[in-house]
Amino acid sequence: MVDIDSNVNAEKQDSCRNTPKSEHESDTSTENVNKQEPDDHEQQSIHENTMTGGAPSPTGSTRSRSSQAEHYPTKNDLLFPAQAKYICPKCNELLRYAVQIKPCGHRVCYPCYKELLLSSEKRCPTDNLQMEPVPAEDDTAFNDEVKALEVRCKYYGDWGCKWEGPVEEFQQHWKEICSYGERMCVNDCGAKFQRRFEKKHMEKDCPKEIVTCPYCDDRHLREDKKEHLQECPKLPLPCPNKCDKKLTLPRNELDHHIDVDCPRTKLKCEFEALGCEHRCSREKMAKHNKSEIINHVKIVYKMMMENKMMLDSHQLKLEEHEKVMKSQEQRIGDLEKIAHSQLIWRIEDYSRKFKEAKAGNNSTLFSPTFTTSKHGYRLCASVCLNGDGKGKGTHMSVFVSVLKGAFDALLKWPFDYRVTFTLLDQAEEVSQRKHIKFSIKPNPCPDNEPFLGKPKMEKNASFGGAKFAKHEEIESRNYIKDDTVFLKINVDCDGLSEP
Repeated sequence: MVDIDSNVNAEKQDSCRNTPKSEHESDTSTENVNKQEPDDHEQQSIHENTMTGGAPSPTGSTRSRSSQAEHYPTKNDLLFPAQAKYICPKCNELLRYAVQIKPCGHRVCYPCYKELLLSSEKRCPTDNLQMEPVPAEDDTAFNDEVKALEVRCKYYGDWGCKWEGPVEEFQQHWKEICSYGERMCVNDCGAKFQRRFEKKHMEKDCPKEIVTCPYCDDRHLREDKKEHLQECPKLPLPCPNKCDKKLTLPRNELDHHIDVDCPRTKLKCEFEALGCEHRCSREKMAKHNKSEIINHVKIVYKMMMENKMMLDSHQLKLEEHEKVMKSQEQRIGDLEKIAHSQLIWRIEDYSRKFKEAKAGNNSTLFSPTFTTSKHGYRLCASVCLNGDGKGKGTHMSVFVSVLKGAFDALLKWPFDYRVTFTLLDQAEEVSQRKHIKFSIKPNPCPDNEPFLGKPKMEKNASFGGAKFAKHEEIESRNYIKDDTVFLKINVDCDGLSEP
């Protein structure tokens, strides 16, 4: 004895061997065949209701039965009339997976048995006796007898199939072998045809079959062939100018043929830009050029004379522009001299450098060199953060030195321009800034020759202010920000007196 679930599993196993698929299926995998059976939830529901004696709820077993019957031989498919014991008393067809009813022992199809269990009366269709809601008995020996019965193909006779064999082989023949069996296209194009026409359908008719373009080897669906040919770069096409009736060229070479080779392509005369408006085919253009050579020369001469007049006019304008440019160059040169007369010196890492100066190490810092103009005086500023001379230990001292320059021979000596030092306030509010300034006007006397005279060494002695800014004042405002100070050195030299 086995329970209902066991019979369901047995039915599934037999279905894998014998039960054909529905018409919309295209292969014989076990997975698709098993989809015809009720799901696990349905089987569990039948089993529980059967064991408890309750009335099972409908579970769609009719669907499973019709799906199986569609690919199972009927009594009309038998070669010889079937004995009554092989016919199901409920569906009046050849028994499918026969099981015995308890307690009477009559046999019905397993799908019919499930329907009887789900019915409200639960009575045997043969003797109308009450059925026991117990698991069905596996009738393997009897099912083997049914499988051995001789049947013919459903397409026997007028259809042309000559197959005959046991029930056990019927489904395999019907699903996999019979040339007259209907099947759906494996490419899901929707076509339905007999198996013997499958090759023809796939090779000539199926719109979803992938085909290869005979010209460019591109692969696409057959239904897209027309669209592809409208764009295929290798499709042979005739010349649109009909220069040669036998000539065909790939689409991607046709434009080059028309632009370069085709004798019937319409061309413009090469003198069109000069006034010749003649147009003709490429093969006739040589004749036009030969016959119109005098006119072309006249056109060229006329154009040359017009260009000469234009060039003369442009020459006059260029001369005028040249005078304006010279005036502007002089002005730019003067402005350039003035623009170089100052330096803004950024001194970073102020705290460390101030400590080193107080310790007597690296007491003097030197700025980058700068000039008063492009060809002016060359200068260099220096600063003593801890002071020098009278300002040592209390003030920041600033100085400037005149350096030897490349244009000293052209400059006026001694150097006598006012120099202004400015410690810039870095307050966020511009109106609140209060810069520290110190200005010195050199005295060009003989005693100051080492400071202001034309440098004989690399640089002259420095001059400036020893008491430029007190340390307390520097720290009282925003002169130091992000550990950086800015020192501006400006020379009151307009640059106009310099070369």
